[in-house]
Amino acid sequence: MEQAIYRELIMTGVDAKDSEDAIRQVGQLFLKNGFVKDTYIDAVVAREKVFATGLELNGISIAMPHTDIIHVNKPGVTVAKLSHPVEFEHMGEPGRKVQAEMLFMMAITNPEDQIGTIMRVLGAFQNKDAMEAFKKAETEDEIYAAAMQYIG
Repeated sequence: MEQAIYRELIMTGVDAKDSEDAIRQVGQLFLKNGFVKDTYIDAVVAREKVFATGLELNGISIAMPHTDIIHVNKPGVTVAKLSHPVEFEHMGEPGRKVQAEMLFMMAITNPEDQIGTIMRVLGAFQNKDAMEAFKKAETEDEIYAAAMQYIG
């Protein structure tokens, strides 16, 4: 598994009006840093409408938007803390809404790595210490430290 967490892909204070706005704002980090093609953001927005990615995990709600590998140049995970929760559809329960506090947006180049990356993020939130670290993190450096420790 390749490196997933990069300091330049950490963001705090994302003031999004809805899930699409959150995806578009956070996706700009990937685009600005050359991780994805200019088709990536629209592809993630479109995929989210069909395959929802919101989850409630151990007292925190997150979303893990992503899309097909053809839109990606280099793998990585953006970790973004929203300034206020944004509604996403629940991943496994159509019609159920999740108030996501953080986005873990993924750029994946190898389909076999997709499950591994998702499992690394989910694994972090099954760990009480990891969950607390992400909830308490307020600065980009604190989020980066938590992400490196618990996701890698």
